[in-house]
Amino acid sequence: MPEKERLFLTIDEAIAAIGNDFKQYTSQLNLLCVIWPLVFGEGAYVRLDVHNQSVWAKFPGKTKLIPSSESGLKQRIMDQLTRWPPDSQHMARICAMVFGAHATTGSGPEPNVLPGIWIDTDMADFVCTQCGRCCRTLNYHDRCSLIDYQQWRDLGRTDILEWVGTIQQHGRVVACRIWVKPGTNDYAETCPWLARSDDKNRYVCTIHEVRPAICRQYPGSRKHARMTGCRGV
Repeated sequence: MPEKERLFLTIDEAIAAIGNDFKQYTSQLNLLCVIWPLVFGEGAYVRLDVHNQSVWAKFPGKTKLIPSSESGLKQRIMDQLTRWPPDSQHMARICAMVFGAHATTGSGPEPNVLPGIWIDTDMADFVCTQCGRCCRTLNYHDRCSLIDYQQWRDLGRTDILEWVGTIQQHGRVVACRIWVKPGTNDYAETCPWLARSDDKNRYVCTIHEVRPAICRQYPGSRKHARMTGCRGV
């Protein structure tokens, strides 16, 4: 499989990626139930009491279950992985569950890189259906990069720059936000460059060739698409 269809992570990077996944997506209790014994070992499990809307965690060697919450389970998992990182094969199993993708161990793409985890993005045949949901509902306003800003400035795209809020230090732009209503500090309700196509059920990006990196990279993975409501296939 070409490397562009796979992502390589060292063990530390894999742990950080799991932490980001936990922060980004809520309502993953079923996932936490699955990976809990992978992280804490045989005899560990999570019990969901749907009737009482409670969560209980069991640790190996402990007789009593500990009351918890989704955020509490995530924190305990991250603490365990950080303090006692598993070997690459075990981490690959955890990554496969968390990211919903095929994960294998292997050497990195660069020399002198410790062995780690290759994760298949499964995005090679992904097709955008132009539903426009990502542009209309996701919070991406603080994800504009200085590279994006520089590109628009170099191209003389003052029409785009009017919708970019900037933070400057010593006369230099050091951070920026999109899409900010011109002359205000208020975000636009939806992307100002999104328009309906001739097919009224589809949308098009009117700055597609110079759209921000955050837009070009979306959704990044099948899980990200699913968890954020993308209708791509």
